[in-house]
Amino acid sequence: MSKPITKKKPETKKSKRWLRVQLSREELLVAGKEQADKLTERTRLDEDLKRIKDDFKAKISALDARINTLTGSVSTGYEYRNVTCTEFLGEPAVDKKRIIRDDTSEQIGVEDMNQAEMQRELLNSEENPASE
Repeated sequence: MSKPITKKKPETKKSKRWLRVQLSREELLVAGKEQADKLTERTRLDEDLKRIKDDFKAKISALDARINTLTGSVSTGYEYRNVTCTEFLGEPAVDKKRIIRDDTSEQIGVEDMNQAEMQRELLNSEENPASE
């Protein structure tokens, strides 16, 4: 006689699988709130990034402008600066003024006097009639 065949109990083990799971109403509310919070944070970070980029662009532009100025100065050997000058009103003629650089004593030109300067000269000559 043959032995009766007994079915062997199958061996089991636990595993994890990435499967679709329907969210509950509460899970949907929590996920929705988190989504809104993350969108707000993302918008803030995008604005910060734009501000930082703009700041760096401005710094780079300022450096570029200074580099261009220095390049011009180095290649030409000079630059423009505000230099204190003395204006001699009434020289070499009554309606002219002679302009002298204070740093080098070089005459840089003769210009016509403006109305205010001529008026001052007229007032000075009226106050000092003995000099005529």
